[in-house]
Amino acid sequence: MKLDPKKHAWLNAKPARRIFDALPDDSARYVGGCVRNALLGAPVADYDIATTVLPEDVASALKANKISVHETGIAHGTLTAVADNTVFEITTLRRDVTTDGRRATVEFSKDWTEDAFRRDFTVNALYADPQGKIFDPTGQGVEDIKTRRIRFVDDPVQRIQEDYLRILRFFRFYAWYGDGKAMDKPALTACRDLKDGLNQLSVERIWSETKKLLAAPSPHRTVNAMLINGILEKLLPEASNAEGLQRLIDVERMTDLTPDPYLRLMSMAARDEFAMAGLTRRLKMANVEKTRLLGWAGDRAALKPGLSDKDLKIEIFKAGRQVAMDRSVLRAAGADDPIIKKQWLAVFDTAREWDWPEFPLSGKDLIEAGVPKGTSMGKALAALEALWIRSGFTADKTRLIAALALIHRA
Repeated sequence: MKLDPKKHAWLNAKPARRIFDALPDDSARYVGGCVRNALLGAPVADYDIATTVLPEDVASALKANKISVHETGIAHGTLTAVADNTVFEITTLRRDVTTDGRRATVEFSKDWTEDAFRRDFTVNALYADPQGKIFDPTGQGVEDIKTRRIRFVDDPVQRIQEDYLRILRFFRFYAWYGDGKAMDKPALTACRDLKDGLNQLSVERIWSETKKLLAAPSPHRTVNAMLINGILEKLLPEASNAEGLQRLIDVERMTDLTPDPYLRLMSMAARDEFAMAGLTRRLKMANVEKTRLLGWAGDRAALKPGLSDKDLKIEIFKAGRQVAMDRSVLRAAGADDPIIKKQWLAVFDTAREWDWPEFPLSGKDLIEAGVPKGTSMGKALAALEALWIRSGFTADKTRLIAALALIHRA
């Protein structure tokens, strides 16, 4: 198997040539995801290069050729190089001396086979030169690409014990590239037997891998396998409803919705504000993630099909566009009756497409109308906004200012 440089122009593009030309002949090869994805026909976004050259010598050679170098992981032999605005991760071949399930102490090597056999999966232990020639030191990677088989390099137990994150990576890679084929039994058994090692991982790493898994086109089969093997409950006790995920994926296919890992997480959870708060806190989610998930879990807007257009938009406004969209599409996914499902999808369409209204007043307008700054202004603005909402967003600035006199009189 060989990659065609004409089809995969990144192999020998100008930025890549600058990197390879700066290093000794035959000392560097592409490795991992870019090779794997190219062979699978998937998009290539990241460029990883492996080399027999020591990190400090890589840095010197690149700098001498006016290539920007950042020592992002030099203790483990990794440098980030930027050539013509293209980013390359360059790592010296290595062997693991000691591992503790999270980190490894490494020694640098010049042995391509040794480097390949310390990697996680056979499909990630493939190398390619700039001309597209494939190197498969494990003797299994190319065949596993063809059959969409995700399996560990050599002994799955040993690979997992070196880094327990590989349990999640196994399921993530299967979700993206397994193509519905049967899961590799030794790999699945090792993941199940060693799942307690997940306790050693940071919650940030767990959440990062989970998001990537949930972003796969159709991860239901993977999530169900995690549930059956006791892994999902261990990771996401608040969100382990695999059936809810399948229902959402069915709706995504009906409506051409883009896979959304946050919405998919909601589909696996109860709309319980307390439980969701615990989940977002435990996984140390970013504020924007917390806001969306807690907004969905805690919203009390009376959102439902069958409302008049005015009342529906009032409830959508109270919820907020994103929350209204999330709630309605999840209700559609949970509906068995196709008519009710269609009604909830109509609510979703309204929330998504509605030209969001803007409250026509500001504090400046109230000052000009004689309202003093402070508590009274805040109360007046809140009362006027409530009036504007009840009008179905039709009350304009003139009508609201006129209503201000009635509010003061009250």
